[in-house]
Amino acid sequence: MTARRRIILTGATGLIGTALSKRLTSLGFEVIPFRSRHDGPGGMNHLTGSIDRAALEGAYAVIHLAGETIAQRWNEAAKDRILASRRDGTRLLADTLAGLKQKPEVFLSMSGINRYGLNRKEILDETATVSAEGFLPAVTEAWENATRSASSGGIRTVLLRTSLVLSADGGGLRKMLPAFRLGLGGPIGGGRQRMSWIGLPDLIELIVWAMDNPAVRGPLNAVAPRPVTQAEFARTLGAVLRRPSFLPMPSWALSLLFGQMGRETILGDLAARPAVALDGGFRFATPDLASALRQALGE
Repeated sequence: MTARRRIILTGATGLIGTALSKRLTSLGFEVIPFRSRHDGPGGMNHLTGSIDRAALEGAYAVIHLAGETIAQRWNEAAKDRILASRRDGTRLLADTLAGLKQKPEVFLSMSGINRYGLNRKEILDETATVSAEGFLPAVTEAWENATRSASSGGIRTVLLRTSLVLSADGGGLRKMLPAFRLGLGGPIGGGRQRMSWIGLPDLIELIVWAMDNPAVRGPLNAVAPRPVTQAEFARTLGAVLRRPSFLPMPSWALSLLFGQMGRETILGDLAARPAVALDGGFRFATPDLASALRQALGE
């Protein structure tokens, strides 16, 4: 196995990392999981500053997916963990990559479409202005800024701005399924706010495409080309499951249950367009929500 075929992957045991590892292995790459909060060989720890520099030397690509989950109630301690895991962990990794003798050809780092803010009226492509107003926008700003040493060091750097990833095996969709399967699902907060999404298989193929496409660098909206409203999402999920989906959840109830996390994620009005992918010739296998949900649910 040549060095060009070796890929370092953080977050390898998560929903996206597990699927990506399988896909890259099937394509003939050697995937090396790189553990977070690990002092010792094969990992890094942003809390101590420890990182296995030798393991990174000569890799073809480094794909950085690791970070504290945002799917929790945001007290101050949780916010500190979420921010530090992304900002400090990414900076430690990027700084180390920039100083290697044999640098990777590409560094792909996870981010989110909240880099554009929380509520925007226009459809947002990668040329749209960004915002740091709100917790998630501030986190994504720090997250992306932490990659700068890698790009300044001559490494092609791709910022994967993603949103809701559709999979029955994890993420937001899995949490929604019990209520919808019981016929208790419906639009949230009035249902007019727009949301971006992507099927897990399309996200995996997009990451592979970006990794091997030398023209792709900087922000990449890792979302499907057709955003929907909350009401459309609920109606489509109900139709795929053949269950009613008309019971609404008012904004105040969501805020009571999830606090700021719910207000900034589920109640946000944000629609992104994957212009870089579309203009670069990438083809989505499931560009519409119904086909993506059928694929995710095995319908």
